[in-house]
Amino acid sequence: MESKAEKRKVTRADYIIKSQARYKDRLFPGEIKNISLNGFLFSPDEVMDISEGDELVISIVLDGETADMRSEINCTVIRKTEKILGLKFNVIDYDTLMLLKERLINTVGDKNRVNDEFINFLLGS
Repeated sequence: MESKAEKRKVTRADYIIKSQARYKDRLFPGEIKNISLNGFLFSPDEVMDISEGDELVISIVLDGETADMRSEINCTVIRKTEKILGLKFNVIDYDTLMLLKERLINTVGDKNRVNDEFINFLLGS
């Protein structure tokens, strides 16, 4: 029987990023707990009154080679517990996606798999 990790179609990696969610004109500080090429696990500092299917914006700052990069990513809640939101990207800019791809490769070490997932993400498959 396949484990949950084996059933995943995308590589996930534990990677902490300070962030905040904007939902209904409120800001909710928290942390990204893990990353993939199509979403995040976000842990807000306080419980959010949000439901699966709702949309929000996640703001992050990523350390870049020459400068820090600020990014806002439009996401949909696909899973919710009291302390964790599973988010799927709706809109993400290319530069942020490239930085996440590099962080994923550096964290999991499987460049070929992550590059294949990156191509599939770009193609919408």
